[in-house]
Amino acid sequence: MNRILTIFLLAPLSAYAQATLTGAMWFSSTPNGAGSVSMGYADGAANTVGGDQWYNLWLALNPDATLPVNGPSDTQAGISIPLQAGNSYKYYIFSVGICCTLSYSGLNLFFDGNGATPGISVFGPLDTTSFLPNRSSTLSLDANPVPGSGSTFYRSAGVIVLLTGYDWNNSATPPGDVCQAFTFTPEPGDVPSAFGSFTLQVWPAASLTLSQATGSPGTKVTIMGSGFAARETVDIYANHPGGSLPIAVTTDAGGAFAVTVPEAQHPYGPEELFAVGVSSGKLGVAGLLVTPDIVMQPGAGEPGGAAVAQGHGFGAGEAVDIYWANPRRLLGSTVTDGVGSNVLEITIPADAARGINEVIGIGQTTKALGVGAIVVQ
Repeated sequence: MNRILTIFLLAPLSAYAQATLTGAMWFSSTPNGAGSVSMGYADGAANTVGGDQWYNLWLALNPDATLPVNGPSDTQAGISIPLQAGNSYKYYIFSVGICCTLSYSGLNLFFDGNGATPGISVFGPLDTTSFLPNRSSTLSLDANPVPGSGSTFYRSAGVIVLLTGYDWNNSATPPGDVCQAFTFTPEPGDVPSAFGSFTLQVWPAASLTLSQATGSPGTKVTIMGSGFAARETVDIYANHPGGSLPIAVTTDAGGAFAVTVPEAQHPYGPEELFAVGVSSGKLGVAGLLVTPDIVMQPGAGEPGGAAVAQGHGFGAGEAVDIYWANPRRLLGSTVTDGVGSNVLEITIPADAARGINEVIGIGQTTKALGVGAIVVQ
């Protein structure tokens, strides 16, 4: 059995509080996760609020909606789902009669009666299970503009609710038509529906903090944990439990640890680190904002000479323009890989000033800016 799953299933349940899922908002988004009221009207949005102008977001325990969680009437659109530590929950979601006109969609989840601030905000491309934390401008439960949480987890009263799966698909049959066996209003009958699912795992919480809130890939970051069992092994992962990094540390007699590691390669935007106690089954989560930088190789050269600009922390698969800073001129363009890195060979301008000069990279999609330096001899 998978080590993470084994820890999760063995976690004691009775000693921990619970959170309550009290709202969900789905919306069409830009490739950066941004959503707005105007986009909701034009491209699709749905929520678990009855009596408003938005389509209802229906939840069910199976793909054909014969085991519904909310509905079938508009007045029954609201949800209140207790989430207990040690358990995993999967919900199939769909909205009758709407289709996605954009290529990306976002999901905001709301907890413990707070419909103004999303506890979890993610987005991803349609028809895939790939998703990322969303910190862009997004929508509250009743579709007012608010910032995204920038996280895939929600912490409350001794538990951490972690989103481990999300997907959304355009109308299709099957299972896009979910109305045959269970009729919803205000559009009953055999109506094609956009559909998807999300999965939550609920863990007993430990504490995890970082020495800084932002940083570029390769930056040394100190990870500090507490509230774990005494002298237990804690596995640390990037992006999700069982994901990349990973490293193992041992807590002290008080259940705490501190370790310094280089920030992993990651695209521009939120990155999350997860610490899993092997014996306690506790989870600690912390996030930071990945920002770009430029590393010049070699770090010195003569006017007219060649150098390589290595970019890290830009958007995945985006074009990046590389400039000589002073006087400002375009040196060339390149496209990043899946983790936001790129390489571009440049020529040092013939009129470059002696001494330290800056080289700037600007992501053409994210508008993220990275700066590097080279010594002109």
